[in-house]
Amino acid sequence: MSRRGLFRGSLLAAALSAPVLPSVASSEAQASPIGMTLRWFGTSSWEFAFGTHRVLVDPWLTRFPSTLPNGAFDESLPLSINEPLIDQHLPGADLILVTHGHFDHIGDVPYLSRRNPGTKIVGTESHGHLLGAMGVPDRSMITVSGSEYLDFGAYQVRVLRSLHSRNREHSYLAPGVLTARPQPPRTIGDLVEGGTLAYLLSVNGTDILILGTGNCIDRELAGLRPDVAIIAVPPCGATFRYLERTLEALDGPSYVLPNHHDDMNRPLGETVIDPEVMASFRRTVADVSPASKIIEPAHLVPITL
Repeated sequence: MSRRGLFRGSLLAAALSAPVLPSVASSEAQASPIGMTLRWFGTSSWEFAFGTHRVLVDPWLTRFPSTLPNGAFDESLPLSINEPLIDQHLPGADLILVTHGHFDHIGDVPYLSRRNPGTKIVGTESHGHLLGAMGVPDRSMITVSGSEYLDFGAYQVRVLRSLHSRNREHSYLAPGVLTARPQPPRTIGDLVEGGTLAYLLSVNGTDILILGTGNCIDRELAGLRPDVAIIAVPPCGATFRYLERTLEALDGPSYVLPNHHDDMNRPLGETVIDPEVMASFRRTVADVSPASKIIEPAHLVPITL
């Protein structure tokens, strides 16, 4: 039996009706078939716990209303961090992977860095400049641009170039890159995209792809064939066949998990998702990648591999 066949039989999704849970203990992660527990904190914020290790992607738990009545982001909104909430759910991490620099992706990273000085952060030069202006020391940053293949001993991370999603006007919040450290960011509009990355996390022979926003570079994904693909849900149809192209390039991952599709104006623990958006996502996966099984995450509910 192929590695994918073995993997397909071993992934167990937690019941989505379960209550909000505390962080998963390392012993629980080690007891699972492959040795990893995933938790979703909404948007594209994930925790991957395995053995004594924790890897975070875009950890943003603070969550606050950020849009105007017309649906546009209020770029003048002050940045805030809910430190007690972060302390409650995230004990720490070995590594933080940043997909891009917007507030809902790196807003909580400086606090996590201050609280856990040994945590390393992977991101672009622009992300390093933003985080440096927010108090993250240079020694904490691993600066990448895409195509790096990083070995951390117990796990590996392949860095992939990617693209940010587009809204119906074919634009998006706060584009741009930085070549020098800016003034300390004060508002959500001060946190520019700074380039977009995707990641392939490999643990014990299992490959997990994470796309933090609804766009891709097809050639970066071609041939990866991950066991699990965490794919941002298209925000609209402005990017031609984004989801279809992503699934075609990945050649039928065993499991597909939707990402960045909840109402980010709601607090952590309120998993509010537009049913029509999910219905469209399910139809597309069924049409393009019928062998893939969809697992729909809920805030803080563990998924065990």
